[in-house]
Amino acid sequence: MLGLMLSAVLLAQAAPAADAEVRAISLTVLDAKGDAVEGLGAKDVALLENGVARDITAFGPDLRSLTAAVIVDTSEVVSSAYRLNMVEPVVGLVARLPEGSRYAIWTTGDRPTKILDYTDDRAAASKALKLVAPRGGNYMLDALAEASADMKAEEGRRRVVVAVTATGPELSYRDKYRAAETAEKSADLFLLLQISAGGADFEQQGDLGYVLDRLATTTGGVHEVILSSLGTDSGLHKLSAALRSQYRLAYATLPRLRTRKLQVELARPGTRVVVPRRSEVEP
Repeated sequence: MLGLMLSAVLLAQAAPAADAEVRAISLTVLDAKGDAVEGLGAKDVALLENGVARDITAFGPDLRSLTAAVIVDTSEVVSSAYRLNMVEPVVGLVARLPEGSRYAIWTTGDRPTKILDYTDDRAAASKALKLVAPRGGNYMLDALAEASADMKAEEGRRRVVVAVTATGPELSYRDKYRAAETAEKSADLFLLLQISAGGADFEQQGDLGYVLDRLATTTGGVHEVILSSLGTDSGLHKLSAALRSQYRLAYATLPRLRTRKLQVELARPGTRVVVPRRSEVEP
């Protein structure tokens, strides 16, 4: 059925109008298990914008170099799990970053702190994380905003934030709206792992969940929730899979549309396409 839908959309495509402009968006493509879907090409995809088939001018893996801010919860609530269940999985995630990536590491215990400035040395992650002793409250909302704003916009590089956090107690100075607004305007993609344990009250849980959901939805990222720190390694492998499954799609469209409702169809059964919500609103 999906293949028939794709064929119908492709047949409905017309040549781009003379006044068309080309827009490019990034997509995340995952299978039913949340694993990477690789090897897709232009023949596998079709796009509807506001219900109208658009001409795709280019589609393929997003091969732009990566600048990544990796944020790790180091508050008191993770003290028993930090060295046992969190450090090595985070080191593993850093090791799996694409070739040519530069990354920094931030912690959240007591206050947001950049413990490792941007580097391409993968071995530096383990040394930096093992020097940290978890303490204080979790300042994850502040850390998301500060780490995002700290990333310099470099032409040709993607700005990605990866965060792993327990669920509170959240003691950030920013409220959830200011934290989300600052973060989402500064980074291209958020990949977020939330450990549901942590002892936050209902309001704190709501604030954290709101920000993580909003950042993932706005940028076409992933917000993965696990029950305990024992699942940190498998959770971070899913975030790595999402990073490997980034695609760049360019299409011809009409300029000056105020809203752009996008629907992407793939001729690959069992796939799920995550479209950044902000790509549907004209800046």
